[in-house]
Amino acid sequence: MNDILSMIKDKGFGIKSQLFVIATAVLLLLVSTSCVHAEDYPILDKQVEVRQAHLDWRTKVQQVGMEAVIEYIGGISNGTGTSKLSSLLEDFKSKTEEMDSLTTHIALNNELRQLKQITSQFRQETRSQLVSNHGKAGELVAQVKLALEESSDEINSLKDKYWEIRKENELAIFDLRLDRARTILDKLEENGYDVAAAQDKLAEIEAMRADLESALDSQDNMQILSVHASILKLSKELAEIVRDLQVEIPEDAKVRHWIRVGERVLERTETIISELEMIGMDVSELKEIHQKAGDELSDAQSKFDEGDIDGAKESLENLRQYFDELRNTYIELLSGESEVEISDELVAKIENTESALKETVEEMEGEL
Repeated sequence: MNDILSMIKDKGFGIKSQLFVIATAVLLLLVSTSCVHAEDYPILDKQVEVRQAHLDWRTKVQQVGMEAVIEYIGGISNGTGTSKLSSLLEDFKSKTEEMDSLTTHIALNNELRQLKQITSQFRQETRSQLVSNHGKAGELVAQVKLALEESSDEINSLKDKYWEIRKENELAIFDLRLDRARTILDKLEENGYDVAAAQDKLAEIEAMRADLESALDSQDNMQILSVHASILKLSKELAEIVRDLQVEIPEDAKVRHWIRVGERVLERTETIISELEMIGMDVSELKEIHQKAGDELSDAQSKFDEGDIDGAKESLENLRQYFDELRNTYIELLSGESEVEISDELVAKIENTESALKETVEEMEGEL
C-alpha cells in the first residue's frame, strides 16, 4: 500500500487519478476474503502452507489405501497382478515428496492434477485386476478400512497439524488484511477524507475475528464458510463506503499540484532537448516552445503566490497548450526525415516523454 501511495506522489498523477488509485486499492484489498492479489506475498505464502498441510494429510490417507489395495490384489493374483499398481504407487509417492518444495498455488495445482491422474489410473487398474482375478469388492473395502485404522495415529497427527496450521495462518491473513485496511483509512483521513463511517464498518469486520477463530476451532468447514461469507459481506460494504466518499478538493490544491507537475515535465523535456542538441539536431523550435511553457509556469506560480487562483489557472491552461505543442513537435521529429542519427535509447526516451506529455495534457484538460 505504501508503494502505491509513493507512486501517486512521485509520478505526478492528477487529483482525480489519485482518488481513483486510492479507492481502487481499497477495493482490491478489502472486497475479498479469499482472493489474493499479486502484491500479497505474505498472504500467498500462508495460503500455500495451508494447502501443503492439507495435501500431506489427504495424500497419506490415499497412500495407505493404495498400499492396502496392492496387498489385496497381490493375494488374489499370487503376486502377478501388482506390477502396474506398484509402479503407480511409486509415482504417487514421488509426487507427494515434491510438494513441500512448492511455493505457489500454480505449482500446487499442477502437482494436484498429476496426482489425480495417477489415482484415476490406479482405480482403473484395480477394477481390472479385481475382474481378472475374481476378487471381491467387499473384501477389498474391508482391507482398506483396516489399514486406515491401523495407521490412524499417523493420519490423525497429520490432520491435527493441518488444522493447527490452517487456524494460525487464516487468522494471520485476517490480521494482515485488517492492518492494510487501517493503513489505507488512516492515509485517507490524513488527506482530508471523512472516514468515520468506514472506521465503524472496519470495527464490525474486526469483531468477526472471534467468530472466525471459533469456527476454525470447530474444524467445521460449513461454519468456517459461513463466517467468511459474513466477512465478505461487510468487506463489500466497507468498499462501497470508501468508493462513495465525496470530498471537494480545493481549487488552490489543484493549482499547486499542477504547478509541481509542470516543473517535473519541463525538467524532463529540457533534458531531451539538451541531448538532441548534443548530437547536432536542430532544436530551435523545441527551445522556443519550451521557453514559452516555462514563462507560463512562472506566471502561474507568481499568480498563485499572490492568491490569484483564477489567474494561475489561466496560465496553467496556456501551459497545457504548450505541452501539447511540444508533444506534437516530438511526434514530427520522430516521424520526419533527419540527417542526424538518433540512437535507439534516445528514441525510447522521446517516445516515453511524448506519451507522458499526452497523459498530462489530457488530465490537465479534465481537471483545470
